[in-house]
Amino acid sequence: MKRIFLALVVLALAPVIKGGTVTLDGVAAYVNDTVVTVGEVNEAIAPSLPQWRQVYEGAELTAKIKEAFDEACDDLINAKLILKSYDADTKINKDGVDKYVEKKVSDFIQDRFGGDRQEFLKALRDEKLSMEEWRRRMRERVIVGMMRGREVESKVVISPREVREIYAANPVKFHQEEQLKLRVILIHGSTNTADLAVREASVSTALTQLKSGIDFADMAKKLSEDGKAQQGGDWGWVETKDLRPELTASLSKLATNTISGIIRMDGDFYLVKVEDRHPSGTLPFEVVRASIEKDLRRKEIRNLTSVWIARLRKDAYIKLVEPGP
Repeated sequence: MKRIFLALVVLALAPVIKGGTVTLDGVAAYVNDTVVTVGEVNEAIAPSLPQWRQVYEGAELTAKIKEAFDEACDDLINAKLILKSYDADTKINKDGVDKYVEKKVSDFIQDRFGGDRQEFLKALRDEKLSMEEWRRRMRERVIVGMMRGREVESKVVISPREVREIYAANPVKFHQEEQLKLRVILIHGSTNTADLAVREASVSTALTQLKSGIDFADMAKKLSEDGKAQQGGDWGWVETKDLRPELTASLSKLATNTISGIIRMDGDFYLVKVEDRHPSGTLPFEVVRASIEKDLRRKEIRNLTSVWIARLRKDAYIKLVEPGP
């Protein structure tokens, strides 16, 4: 079945535990002239419940669920305040927003159901949602996203100077150990003298063929007994410090796109090709600039959001309801 939203929580099977009591439904919080219901909070945390039950149990699980309940309730309170600020803002073209919501509804039905409205309505019935309720949720999500974009994201400014300063002040953070891009052929040794000689001869023949121009990846697929054989012996990028000393010693001075001699480790035979090499040192600014900007943007969004929500909460009536048994 194609899902509209995550299914509503079956509360009898997934009760929310808060304050030492079990709550099946009711009011979780009053926000001005609206409410946040326990059912809404349950629905918000439902996707994470199976994972938590695999990791936690007993009192620890109870504490985790309570923490998640409180955080989700807080988020829903904020959403109510954002929606109220939208309703009170006379400068916003409400008709334009409603038309945009209708477009999002149409796009959703087209993308998820191939434009089949009857199939969409069937999915709503399966999840016990009316069209009006689903449309209301979609509208609220669009409005909250739009308001966050206008009040927070549009005001984020990351200066190139700040990015440069963080790069200069954190050489350790942006240090990279030497990395090698490797392909490996592994032939296991043997405790049988005759078999060992055959295997060693096979490795020696393979090395000769590789140096004559045979493709390393093709040879690995045919000959290697390594777990990466079907990927052409591709080990990907590996930091030199994570390699065995025997490999490090053999590969430290090996030029790019060259093949090692036969390397013996624990009685096995290795042939290694260094396809590329990143030397150790501080990563170039251009390589890390995008990640620094992303971190700064995330931090600024968090700060601006806190200021914005604090302003919305300042004159709002909010009352959390501690549930009974």
